[in-house]
Amino acid sequence: MNYQLLLEYYSSGTNFTLQEIDLLDIELYSQLESIKVSSSQGCLEVAPDHISKACSVCRGSLWITCLAAVLDKIKPPSLGTQARGSKVFDELIKNGYLAID
Repeated sequence: MNYQLLLEYYSSGTNFTLQEIDLLDIELYSQLESIKVSSSQGCLEVAPDHISKACSVCRGSLWITCLAAVLDKIKPPSLGTQARGSKVFDELIKNGYLAID
């Protein structure tokens, strides 16, 4: 099952199993690595509004941002560890997908 489908289930109120959470964590790492070499990744597309809302991110957010936000919420980073959402933001800027004025 892919992460987008899992986020669809999450948006409808379904909770993740521990195995699904681990899978999503691995998927996020994989997506972060893939955006370094290709801009045609699905995770760089804008997620539907209902997904953004369920993930508590702004409308128009990318799939990868939604994924990171959900993981930060259901499996918060340990003290002193950078949040996944922050890592995603840093990588998006570093790889030229977001610009800071």
